[in-house]
Amino acid sequence: MLDISKFSTAISHYRPGLRLAALGVLAGLSYGVAASTPASAAPTDWRLACQDKAAPQGYGESIRYNNCVRQRDCQELANATGATVFAAGCFWVSPDAPSGAEFRRPAR
Repeated sequence: MLDISKFSTAISHYRPGLRLAALGVLAGLSYGVAASTPASAAPTDWRLACQDKAAPQGYGESIRYNNCVRQRDCQELANATGATVFAAGCFWVSPDAPSGAEFRRPAR
């Protein structure tokens, strides 16, 4: 375990600006550790957040809805071309993997 009293005693002999800087570094590191944990658990599928049946009426909700429509259009473009899309405002959108029923062997 980290003994904070020895750390604060060692820093108390220096100027107040150095103590404040050390406190800022300690606060920044603790925030970085605390903030990085929930981000790793975020879902990666955009379709889970885009379940609206109609356009919402609120300003913030309509921005989210427009984002969902844009993501859907980019996904359809990637599926139609069969390659990762880097055009039309779509960046790094990969096509969906075809399911077993949709995949057909090419005719000879």
